[in-house]
Amino acid sequence: MRFRNLEKKNSVIKRLLAKWYGDFTREEFIRVLLLGTAFALLIGTYWTLRPLKDALFKAFIIGDGLHKDASPLAWAKILSVCALIPLVMFYSRLVDRFKRQSLFYVIGGFMACVLVIFSFLFVHPTLGLANKVASPERWIGWLWYVFVEAYGSLMVALFWAYTSDSIDAECAKKSFPMIVMFGQVGGILGPQSTHLPALLGFRSCAPLVAACAVSTVVIVMIIRQFAIRVARQAVAIPVKEVCLPRPKEEGAGFIEGLRLLVKDRYLLGIFLVVAFYEVVVTIFDFNFKRLVFQNAVGHQATASLLGNYGTAVNTVSFLCLALGIGNVQRRLGMKTALCAMPFIIGIMVIGFKLAPSLAPLFWIMVAAKALNYALNSPSLKQLYIPTSTAAKYKAQAWIEMFGARSAKAGGSGINTLLKVFQTRAGDVAVGFALYVTFASLFSGVILVCWFFVALFLSREYDRRVNCIKDSR
Repeated sequence: MRFRNLEKKNSVIKRLLAKWYGDFTREEFIRVLLLGTAFALLIGTYWTLRPLKDALFKAFIIGDGLHKDASPLAWAKILSVCALIPLVMFYSRLVDRFKRQSLFYVIGGFMACVLVIFSFLFVHPTLGLANKVASPERWIGWLWYVFVEAYGSLMVALFWAYTSDSIDAECAKKSFPMIVMFGQVGGILGPQSTHLPALLGFRSCAPLVAACAVSTVVIVMIIRQFAIRVARQAVAIPVKEVCLPRPKEEGAGFIEGLRLLVKDRYLLGIFLVVAFYEVVVTIFDFNFKRLVFQNAVGHQATASLLGNYGTAVNTVSFLCLALGIGNVQRRLGMKTALCAMPFIIGIMVIGFKLAPSLAPLFWIMVAAKALNYALNSPSLKQLYIPTSTAAKYKAQAWIEMFGARSAKAGGSGINTLLKVFQTRAGDVAVGFALYVTFASLFSGVILVCWFFVALFLSREYDRRVNCIKDSR
């Protein structure tokens, strides 16, 4: 009797999964569970570090106060791009020397060790948070900001490179939205951990940083289990050379990813879509964080407010995926999934122009991030499937790490104009209004370009996937 009830429950779950995502075999479902759990921990860890990134940067560099200059935040974005150049070099060398799952052991272990070091630095009596004097000369704040940016870029890019190299195009249509949905669970719970230090009576967030080091190690262990138990049964189908117009893969290393990116219009198109999104959202993000800094006192209060924002982002994203937004790409095609985002972001740009205050910006940022995670990101990750291994790891590293951060630096360059407009106008309110108008018009031009690049990518993706199917 119990066995029959269990079979009925399994049958119901299978029908629900088939309705929302597609039919899964037992092996495919195990893959999704393992990768989804790893991704949930990864996103949960990153969304714990992300509010701490801004809150601790404020504590070390900017300080509290309504009229504090928030421009160091824009310069921190630009600095993070410069720091990523040696990081991409390091990553490219590791790609050449290690097997794909071994990259997780090396990079994940390195990230965990750095997090432990930061947790000790934050409790230092003079270098750490006990020193309440905020100054741009406190190097630990700049290093912390750059590190968290690198963690998000490197670990997430590595996860998706490994995933897209282990799953074929058909399986990815149903698997990727589900893996991302798992990730949003981590994204919902992770930011709420920013409330724990205050609730437990800790004077700083250092213990939370140490906990993030532990969760990074757990992610590495799950990937190891995936490699041992599943990877041997589910290796990506080799892609025929005729389907992929790409350069010869010699001279591996730092330049290889950039060379692949420049010589393949398809990869260049992926880069542009990622960059367009990041430029526009960085403009929103700067203004949102600037208002948060003005309204929160102390690094723990700032981290808690940004943690609530992170939970809202991932809750909306989870609901979108649970309600089947991932089916847009599976049922309506890649063209609809990719081309819808410029129109959605365009509505948010209009909202920013009409109401550039904290509450509207909070929900603009929530919607922009949530829809990117639920709709845009799974579609972009699938675009790497009909590419070479070098493109999946090296070109994607350039796009996700250096390219995305360069775009954020570009958006930050627009944000540095706020102070220029205010100085020239001689009035803070008038200067801000001019800045908002300029940023909105600039974003509108980018959105038009984004639409046409997305159209090209969707057609090229369909052509390559069909070519692979015909060549089997």
